Amino acid sequence: MNIKMKRSLATLVLSAVLLSTASLPASAADGQNLSALAEASTNVSYALSNKVEVEIKSMLNEHESDSTKLGTVLRIRNTSDKITRVPDFELRVLMADGIEYILQPSAKNPKSIQPKSQLELSYLSIVERSDDVDLTSLNFIDVDMDVYPKKETTLLTIPVDAGIVWNGSDSTITKSSAILKWGEAFTLPSSRSPLGFIPVDIHKEITAKGVSTVVQIQVVNTTKERQTVPNFGIDGKSESKVYSGSRAETAVTLDPGEKRYIHIVIPTDLDTEFTSLNVVTPESFAVSLGEGKFLEDTYRVGRVNILLPAGAATQGVIPAPEYILGTPVKLDSTNKFVPSNVDVSLVELHVTSNEDDGFNTAVAKFKLTNNSDRPIPIPAIQTELVSLDGYAYGGRRQEATALSVVPNASYVVSYSYALPASETGEGLKMNLYSQQSNGDLSYKSLLASAKVPVQKNDLTSKVLNVYPYEITIKDWTISAIFQANMSYDYKLKLDLSMKPDKQVTVDKFNSKLSFELFDNVGNPVGKSVQALSGEGRLYNGTNTIDLNARSNQLDFPIQVKVFETFTNEYGESVKRLLTTFKQ
Repeated sequence: MNIKMKRSLATLVLSAVLLSTASLPASAADGQNLSALAEASTNVSYALSNKVEVEIKSMLNEHESDSTKLGTVLRIRNTSDKITRVPDFELRVLMADGIEYILQPSAKNPKSIQPKSQLELSYLSIVERSDDVDLTSLNFIDVDMDVYPKKETTLLTIPVDAGIVWNGSDSTITKSSAILKWGEAFTLPSSRSPLGFIPVDIHKEITAKGVSTVVQIQVVNTTKERQTVPNFGIDGKSESKVYSGSRAETAVTLDPGEKRYIHIVIPTDLDTEFTSLNVVTPESFAVSLGEGKFLEDTYRVGRVNILLPAGAATQGVIPAPEYILGTPVKLDSTNKFVPSNVDVSLVELHVTSNEDDGFNTAVAKFKLTNNSDRPIPIPAIQTELVSLDGYAYGGRRQEATALSVVPNASYVVSYSYALPASETGEGLKMNLYSQQSNGDLSYKSLLASAKVPVQKNDLTSKVLNVYPYEITIKDWTISAIFQANMSYDYKLKLDLSMKPDKQVTVDKFNSKLSFELFDNVGNPVGKSVQALSGEGRLYNGTNTIDLNARSNQLDFPIQVKVFETFTNEYGESVKRLLTTFKQ
């Protein structure tokens, strides 16, 4: 038997870009401090004839309740400079117990090979046996039916390594080079693609359609040619079950040097926790039904196993750096959701107690700065706060915003988060996402992640920070004016100094101030909401505010609580206590 060994080296070179502290940690292909990554795979080719070589692409030995599916996909290569027919042979697989089974060829297997090219042949059979038996070899047999008895000649025997045999979705990948830690780059040698792949994010999403885990993979094309991403998928493995995922982006092509994201959505149960992920590629086998019709049998074969740390989908797998309020968040370089000439900064983050409602409210403000010379649409960034123990709280954006940010200016967008009363705000992590959808699949794609500081609430300060305004209270008084209808009308007089950030454009969608009057036993009796911009806004100097409270008797002592307020996208009124006037 003439065996020719061929070794192919797939080399993937990834540039290392060190991101700022607010950027997406391990940001996809930029993500790790890698100067070069080389993944070597050994493909053994065997001479089937003087013109044709074959190698095993995949082997299947999938045991079911009362049957076993046996199959293989071969790569066959024409080494000559002329069209060559695929040699006639009968393909058999030998089991460890000495029993041999014939594998049937796919109805779509080609009959000839172009010069200096290769193609794939698929073979499959289902045998009725209920026990698990290993494969030992693949035998290519020439059967001469023109003589009696028929004459069988072994053309080639290929030993089968247990490491290349796939036993179905419950299989465990044991080949050491195919077992990776999260964040390690890999290639798909089975597809002969030069593209590199790096897992960058995994998170759980709960929607009206159910629970799913989303895996975000960055694909890198380091070649000088356009490349198409091969067909692959990802299965999630828990301690007791395997969950099959669907790719959101099915057809993706990368230009030379380009990086793109691919997302895999895996439907799961609420309490599912994955221990690892299997990267799988599809194989197919066709049975002819006549008249040009075929019945396709498609199965997936595991190629790479990615190990996950405990709690990966809830607490995250990316180490979040410390963030300084007001500094630009350097979003992941692959991101196409936020234009590169727009800076995103977190300028405020407060946690406020809601004693009456039994929960806390977090309020975050993001400043979007347009550094270009033309208006840019305001991206609807999705945000999420994650606690130290891994609980995620989705942000609810303000109800409405302007359509765009004007050139060389900034705009502020507010978000609210409902937190449990036990949440102190220590060690919070902020995730930024873009919301994507493709057909029935909806998912979030990570833009950045960082540990964020919560600002202290000083309820006695004379300076109210309601970005983009700094409001200094010079003096205040509450008066009760006796009216002709024999009732008292309560008014608040404020002497204010207001300093806006002049780079920020403001409009009717900005936060307002709510002045709420409470009587001497703490019951609300009056309220007035005042704008900080537009018509009827508060201004520098003396402002008289009617608290809309009418009483038949003079009620003192009383207090006025001042809140920052806005309406979020769910129509909820969000309030943050700023200070209290007591008189």
